[in-house]
Amino acid sequence: MNGKERVLATLNRRPTDRTPLDCWLYQKQFVEKLEAEYGPRDKFLDEFNIDIFVGFIPYPNQLGRQIDIAELVQLPLDDPRDPKWLNHTGWNPDFAGGSVSQAVSRHGDRRAIVAHMWGIVEGTSTFLGIENCWAGLSMHRDLMMRWFDRYADWLCGLVDSCAGAGVDIITLSDDWGSNQNMLFSPRMWRKMVRPFAERVVRRAAGHGIPVNLHSDGYIMQIMDDVVDMGYQMMHPVQESAGMNPRQIKDDYGDKLVIYGSLDVVDGLLAFEGDALEKYIADRFAIYAPGGGFIFNTGHFVQPDIPPQRLLHAYRVANEQAQRYGS
Repeated sequence: MNGKERVLATLNRRPTDRTPLDCWLYQKQFVEKLEAEYGPRDKFLDEFNIDIFVGFIPYPNQLGRQIDIAELVQLPLDDPRDPKWLNHTGWNPDFAGGSVSQAVSRHGDRRAIVAHMWGIVEGTSTFLGIENCWAGLSMHRDLMMRWFDRYADWLCGLVDSCAGAGVDIITLSDDWGSNQNMLFSPRMWRKMVRPFAERVVRRAAGHGIPVNLHSDGYIMQIMDDVVDMGYQMMHPVQESAGMNPRQIKDDYGDKLVIYGSLDVVDGLLAFEGDALEKYIADRFAIYAPGGGFIFNTGHFVQPDIPPQRLLHAYRVANEQAQRYGS
C-alpha cells in the first residue's frame, strides 16, 4: 500500500498494513531547524513514512485590511472557482506550507492530499478580527447569519474547485472549543453555525470527498451533531482542553476517524525519552485498535521543539504503526 491507499482504506474502514502517519511540518522556523540538524522536509516525509500532505487555501480575506461588521452583507467575494485560490503563493513569512495545486502535483501520486479550508467562524474572523467576530455573534446575529449564508455558498464553490484538482480530503478549520467548554453555547452553535457548515460538508460528500473537522478545544456537547452533519474525521482531540481520548474512541471511534493524538505542547514539548515513548504508545493503544485512526501532531510543530525529539517521536510512531494493521 502507498500512503494514499492506506489513508483512503482507513477512511472506508478497510484493513490496512499499518496505521497511517502524518506530521504537520508547516511552520517555517521549525522546518529550517529540522533541515539544519537532519535534512529537508521531504527526507523526513519519506524516511518516516508520512502518508498525507496538506495543501492550503489562503485566508478568504485578501483585502489587506479588516472591515467593519456592517460591510459584511454586501462585501464582494472573488470567484471561488478562480484558480488563484488553488495556486496561491503570497504566504506569510513564517509559513512553510504551499498551495493545493503544489500539494497535488508533488505528492498526489503517493500521499493522500488534504485541502485545508477556513470554516464558517474562523474564515469570518479573518475579515473582522477575532474579537469583533465573537461580538458580532452576540450583538448582530441576523447580520452574521446572512453573511454565513453567503460565505457557505462561497466555500461550496471552493469545494468544487478542490474536487476538480483531485484532492482526497477537505479540512474545514473552525475552532469551536475552549478549555472545558465551547466558545459559545451549543444552542447558539446549532442555530448560527451548524446549518452553514453542514452545507459545505454535504457539498463535499456530493463529490465523494470526506471532510475533516479541525477544531481546538472542548466540543463534547456537539459530538453527535458533528457525526450527523457528515464529518468523517476529527482533529486533534485536545486532551488539555478536557477531551477524553477513551470516551472519544468508545463513543465515536466507529463513526469518526481520529486524526491526531500527539499534542505539540502537552506531549512533544513536555516529554522526552522513555516518557515520550510511553505517551505515544498509550495513545496508539487507545485509538488504533479496530482502525479508524491516523497518527498526527495536534498542530504545526513549533520552533521550541528540538528536532531530534521529533525524530525520536516518529521512530516510535513507526514502530507502533506496524503493530496495528489488518
